Amino acid sequence: MDEPAAPHVGGLGPVKRYDTLADRAYGQLRQALMTGSFHPGQKLTIRKIAAVLGVSATPARDAISRLLSERILESDANRNVFAPRLDDNKLHQLYMLRLALEGLAAEEGAKNIDISVIRDLEIIQMSLIAAMDRQDYQRVLIENERFHFGIYHQSGNSMLVEAIEHLWLKLGPTMNLLYPSYNHSRKGVSAHLAIIEALRSRQPLAVRQAIEKDLQDGEAELRVALAKVEPAPARGRKKASV
Repeated sequence: MDEPAAPHVGGLGPVKRYDTLADRAYGQLRQALMTGSFHPGQKLTIRKIAAVLGVSATPARDAISRLLSERILESDANRNVFAPRLDDNKLHQLYMLRLALEGLAAEEGAKNIDISVIRDLEIIQMSLIAAMDRQDYQRVLIENERFHFGIYHQSGNSMLVEAIEHLWLKLGPTMNLLYPSYNHSRKGVSAHLAIIEALRSRQPLAVRQAIEKDLQDGEAELRVALAKVEPAPARGRKKASV
């Protein structure tokens, strides 16, 4: 017996979708922003992004355009494109959301996590500490992202994780300001170890509290760092052309 035809709505039928070079470039650029590969306010050009991603200008332009339309990347009146930069007020707003969303994702993830994932988190944490010891802060930020989302994905709530990713896209470049001073205090390391201990003890609320403490310490350090950075020049609101 033949399969029934897929339903059509308004004359539209299902379309098979395959990842394009533009999709992959967009995904890699998102990941680079989340893990601090760019510094706050850093100028991004199509040529530079294309070279870093190993693609032609067209996929790079499409990836940049998508992130501009999502209001992740910024632009000025001269149509230059920049990595996002936060002031003290935006930082505070962003961390209010991080505390609410990431605390929830951590608590829900802790309810579902198994011992193999906890062991993976311990390996990630060892890699993070080793990167700190050799002052490889780019690797620290990469491992930090792997650690946090390794927990959040366990929540099983893809919409929640997507909302958190959006915040990290805006925050990622500014996370560079944590180092090297945050390396000296090792507060982030202590917080991650407390998170692992709470996970092993099967205490979801304690996991949430440890995640929130990690975020609060990071925000406090970033506030100090931002106070030392000169204000960015005003930028026009003209739409960028990439």
